Amino acid sequence: MIELFAFNDPEATDLAVSGGKGANLAQAAAHLPVPPGLIVGSAVYRAFVEPLRGPIRAVLTDAALDHATRSTRIQALILAQPLPDALGDALHTHMAALGLLDGPVAVRSSGTLEDLPGAAFAGQHDTLLGVRGVDAVLDAIRRCYASLWNAHVLPYRERLGLDHLSAAMAVVVQKMVRVGADEAAGVAFSIDPVRGALDQVLINAAFGLGESVVGGEAPVDEYRIRRDDFSEVESVVVDKPVALVDSATGGTREVELDAENAARAALDPAQRQAVAQLALAAETHFGFPQDIEWAWQGGQLFLLQSRAVTRIPARWTRDESAERFPNPVTPLTWDLCEAGFHASLNYSFQLMGLPPFGEKWFAMRDYSIYGNQNAVDLYRGRTPVRMLRDVDSIRAALPEIAARFGWVQELPVRWMRDLDTYLLGIGALMQEPLEGRSLAQLWDYVQRINALGARYFLPNIAISLTQATLYATLLAMLRLALPEDEARHVFDRLMAMADTKTGQVNAELWTLSRSVRRDTALTAAFVEDDSAALLTRLPQHPDFAAEFTEFLARHGHRELDFDAYHPTWLEAPTVVLDQLRILVQQDDAQRGNGEHGPRAAQMAMEHAVIEHAPADLRYLVREVIRLARVYTALDDLEHYQTTRLHLPFRRGLKAIGAQLVQRGVLADPMDVYFVPLDVLDRALTTGDLAPITPAAAQHKSGYQAACARTPDWVYGEAEAAPADGVRVLKGLGGSPGRVEGEVFLVRSPEDFPHFPKDAILVARTTNPAWTPLFYQARGVITESGGPLSHGAVTARELGLPAVMGVRQVLQLLENGQRVRVDGRAGTVELL
Repeated sequence: MIELFAFNDPEATDLAVSGGKGANLAQAAAHLPVPPGLIVGSAVYRAFVEPLRGPIRAVLTDAALDHATRSTRIQALILAQPLPDALGDALHTHMAALGLLDGPVAVRSSGTLEDLPGAAFAGQHDTLLGVRGVDAVLDAIRRCYASLWNAHVLPYRERLGLDHLSAAMAVVVQKMVRVGADEAAGVAFSIDPVRGALDQVLINAAFGLGESVVGGEAPVDEYRIRRDDFSEVESVVVDKPVALVDSATGGTREVELDAENAARAALDPAQRQAVAQLALAAETHFGFPQDIEWAWQGGQLFLLQSRAVTRIPARWTRDESAERFPNPVTPLTWDLCEAGFHASLNYSFQLMGLPPFGEKWFAMRDYSIYGNQNAVDLYRGRTPVRMLRDVDSIRAALPEIAARFGWVQELPVRWMRDLDTYLLGIGALMQEPLEGRSLAQLWDYVQRINALGARYFLPNIAISLTQATLYATLLAMLRLALPEDEARHVFDRLMAMADTKTGQVNAELWTLSRSVRRDTALTAAFVEDDSAALLTRLPQHPDFAAEFTEFLARHGHRELDFDAYHPTWLEAPTVVLDQLRILVQQDDAQRGNGEHGPRAAQMAMEHAVIEHAPADLRYLVREVIRLARVYTALDDLEHYQTTRLHLPFRRGLKAIGAQLVQRGVLADPMDVYFVPLDVLDRALTTGDLAPITPAAAQHKSGYQAACARTPDWVYGEAEAAPADGVRVLKGLGGSPGRVEGEVFLVRSPEDFPHFPKDAILVARTTNPAWTPLFYQARGVITESGGPLSHGAVTARELGLPAVMGVRQVLQLLENGQRVRVDGRAGTVELL
């Protein structure tokens, strides 16, 4: 059966059927001015090439051939292979129905591997213009098939790790917009991906067909238009001496322009605005910034192609990274994590219906981790919140919400199911004996840990992104019915309590502290001794020692830092004793009446919200509230489980480091963390260990220097200090309420024992290991993070006012300084 699809066929929007170009055109044709056309489905190519798979494989595996020779031989096979007779008959029928037999058409390759993460294949395959008649279209289709094997495509696929024989080709046959020599065509971007200006539309234009613009070889005009009011930011008009137009005999021809016409602008101001409006209309339709091809004919503007913009100049800042990665990171830890992180990111975007991102989201700069803020801004706001303008919009969007976001309900169940496989894998790795293994075998052990972690982590960023989306959705719903302040108050009450793993661990710590209080001598030791001395005394208190050992067996994988270079609770139990010291000094009365009061208030608020919602929307409101809490707990749980990787990683790398010390390559086993992944992998694979020594020395020195300084907030830009006399520092509201008090700066767990009761906690960020400090604090201020951060969530649970994301706060405040914290306004006032 020959699979041909008109653009309005529902199946035509499937990338696997229609390829990247075809699927996008089919989606755009529903609401945008797309010329009529049809798609020859990828199944036709697969059937066509099936008899050739053996000969093609033989060419690909012939090591004596270069890419150019392989391309020539495979294309010869394809061009000699007859197309099925039924394809010509089907084309004639469909082209006649769409009015495509009476004039020229464009025949465009549409690969099924297009628009994968980092694999746009832009310009890699062929487009043929001015094609007339079914026989010529058939020949053009065969040539499109051959272009799947262009010489420059072969190394491109190999570099991306894509299997040549899994690639397939759909073909778009579309009515050609016959742009005259005095008319214009070109490309437009709904944001400016060249300068990274997200508030501007970028347009390139030339006279005649847009292929001269797409090819990038001919001179073009360039216009920048503001997105908000369509005013012109900049226009650059160049001489365009030649226009490409279609030929009456087929194909295209060049027309020379006289000097006056060559020098004039290809688009007048009204046309520029119309192209900018079309680019924004495409962005609205697809829900993401678009790169479009457009053309004018007879005063009408057409859309010829649209694809997502997924590459933009990087602007490296600490906005998105400071909370996750507050401290410098050793090269090996980052190298091992980076690929898995970016794979998880694009998996998450796919779940959320967003295009993949082809560049880096996070990167290491001078041993600190920076986020690509332009990428963050590019993807921010592409959520269902845009469907929630009013109650009628919500009603209208219910079918789309159900169709597009059903996975939000399914992901927690699927994640919990897959968790068992991960935990069994961790257990098996921890049981493997490492004694007597060679360096190569130990390196294989570490790589297997990394592979297990990458598989487990794949959906985890989706959890964090979905939590943020659910919070924004719930708040948007509340704002439809309530004034801003009241909506925030109701939201805070609804989300104040969540059943997190951190909460469970903290409850166990509290129980341990009560065990201490039942032993008078042990209580005195917690008050009088430092934690190192206290650890040596634990055997004298066997009941508590047994409980403490069991606690570490359950939770000892908890990290002190993201970087596996730092020990876990199991390896640094004095950190846990420092946390217990804070709790031991609290009476039962200071703990309050437990969760019952706040939880009852939370449930009462939920009941009130649902009762006031329209009857037909109550299920949606209830489900958004439930899922927001579910994802809050799940986000915390996935972090808890992710840190289990620290124990086998540290075990394997410590064994490698010990052998490298024995061979005189390293001075300290832990110095292996300063060796970049590519250097270590090459050395351990080839047995040439010499490069390890200088690499470790260089990066250890750089890392230690990074630990002694505060990183630039924007990489490469020194941050100006606040002006003299500034008394109010601005951040983000994390937990409502006001409080005054003296601050205490906590830079690391080493400061835990010195944290005074009723101080305001100031930190770069916090993680679950810091939670006992919150019981001692009156309020919280952090340099990074926002309303979803650990510090904000914990502060809301405990009713502590908190302000997050106060830049330079560790430099601006000193221990003992008195401030007023306003967690609703997000301000810190110096008193």
